[in-house]
Amino acid sequence: MTTGGATTGLISGHTRVFGLIGHPVRHSLSPQMHTTLFGRMGLDAVYLAFDVHPDRSPLVGDAIRTLDLVGVNLTVPFKERVIGQLDHRTQAVEEAGAANVVTNVDGWLTGYNTDGEGLVQSLLDEHGWAPGGRRCLVLGAGGAGRAVAASLAAAGAERVCVLNRTESRARAAVEHLAHFSPRVAFDTAPLTAQAMAWEAPGADLVVNCLGSGAEGAVQAFDVSRLGADAVWVDINYWMQDPPCKAACAAHGIAFVDGMGMLVHQGALSFELFTGHPIDPAELRGILSARHLG
Repeated sequence: MTTGGATTGLISGHTRVFGLIGHPVRHSLSPQMHTTLFGRMGLDAVYLAFDVHPDRSPLVGDAIRTLDLVGVNLTVPFKERVIGQLDHRTQAVEEAGAANVVTNVDGWLTGYNTDGEGLVQSLLDEHGWAPGGRRCLVLGAGGAGRAVAASLAAAGAERVCVLNRTESRARAAVEHLAHFSPRVAFDTAPLTAQAMAWEAPGADLVVNCLGSGAEGAVQAFDVSRLGADAVWVDINYWMQDPPCKAACAAHGIAFVDGMGMLVHQGALSFELFTGHPIDPAELRGILSARHLG
């Protein structure tokens, strides 16, 4: 550990810089989480949010190297677009076709994906729910949706069905995932109320990985067709009123917000950045204190 610098509220020429790259990112809680942890652990480091226009996607890798960013998280739309700019990719990245963490060691960029693992671990730790032998619906075939589908399959899900507005994209995703998890029954369906009504009765878990703009389509789903023991997860922790939350409450369906996934994937990211393991509960405490303050 080092002392001084960011740990005392001062930034110097020695302060290591980490960050979040995406568009938009101003809503993100990651800077609060990581910078608070740096201070608590005596690390001379800071974590910033970089709102980068999507047109700049081809320059992200070079920017990380040029600015000597030690590590970054990636969000929409860069998780998939950065893949070709990495020097090394973990199997989780290969499976998902997306990276949400990049570390920089002397210009060598390694991509990781902690999204899916963060979700699976949060469900187990906080709700006692495990994917083994379960039937899962994933809404969305973007970077987060594919990472979640991959981790559910790797954790032993019996069936994973991906619903997406462009079904051909969902089909390409599950065909890719089938190579890594051949024992899992993969399927796809269009993102429609009719498809959801057909799939819902057999689903143990629904994970909404669709971001802003899809709320109307998701809100049209009839959650009453889900079984009484089903769990609905919405990974969009920043949404004040996520689609189907009220409907789940009205029908007695367990609803899980995205905070669990955020803190678990954040803990995994922090360890990749610094080598220091972190209890996700500590991150949740940081965010709770922020809201109470």
